[in-house]
Amino acid sequence: MAWFLTVQRRSDLVMEIGSFKIGDLSTEIRQPHLFLTLRPWIDVGSVGTRSLNFVEQYLTSESLGQLDRPGDFYDFTRYRPQLKRVSGTRKIELPNTTIRYAKGPGEHDFIFVHALEPHNQAEKFIESLIELITSMKISRYIQIGSMYGSSPHTRPLAVTGQATEKIVQGQLDGLMAIRPSRYEGPTSIIALLTEQLQSLNIDTLSMMVQLPPYIGLEEDRKGQETVLKLLDVLYKFSYDLSDVHRQGNMQYREIEKAVQADPQTQGMIERLEETYDANNTSNTDENSAFE
Repeated sequence: MAWFLTVQRRSDLVMEIGSFKIGDLSTEIRQPHLFLTLRPWIDVGSVGTRSLNFVEQYLTSESLGQLDRPGDFYDFTRYRPQLKRVSGTRKIELPNTTIRYAKGPGEHDFIFVHALEPHNQAEKFIESLIELITSMKISRYIQIGSMYGSSPHTRPLAVTGQATEKIVQGQLDGLMAIRPSRYEGPTSIIALLTEQLQSLNIDTLSMMVQLPPYIGLEEDRKGQETVLKLLDVLYKFSYDLSDVHRQGNMQYREIEKAVQADPQTQGMIERLEETYDANNTSNTDENSAFE
């Protein structure tokens, strides 16, 4: 069922949803799915950010909104404002959580949230996201991220996560593309969002790419390619990943050259390979699709 935004209007052009200000959106939104990536906690190698940016550009997304007062949530001595000059005029951009929108090629449209982890009023931040999701009648929430894990650069990158929808989980299980996470330990307040959305019977999906722990690429294109291939399986985007694939191969070839000169790192890689292969002995053929 399609729907129109119906929220409190603050002016003819701006609407309020929780702590967000949303631009006037008169277009019809069809059964929307929401993608979220979180910086800096789970965006190692900018995998989530670059993946969302790629899909947004492919679908020709448009800006939809942001937090009205980001200083309520962020310490600007930790996330620094950026000074830019536009046609000779100074412009200050505050760190913020931003929202974009795109029409989908199928029956679903898409909302993209680039979230910054809050320093203050974290519960209010989560409440505002829940209000955004429920107000816009989001039917599926997808969290995309990356962290240093147990994947050696010599193997397809592992992905951990889980879907609440049996059909979606079945698709992923069929590919052997995502393993359930057994992680316990420190996490982000954003984990509460998934938990609370599930209590509201909103479908959720998480994808966490496990990057090699001994490299520190600012933009890991192999990680980006891994996420984009999984999203293509789910949504049949049919985008061209040849450039991302080429850049990822170039990056990892350079890594291979560097580790050949470091016996200590070579030993770490051998141990990671043994563990990886032991966990994926029956998945070799399926995982090769993500090389």
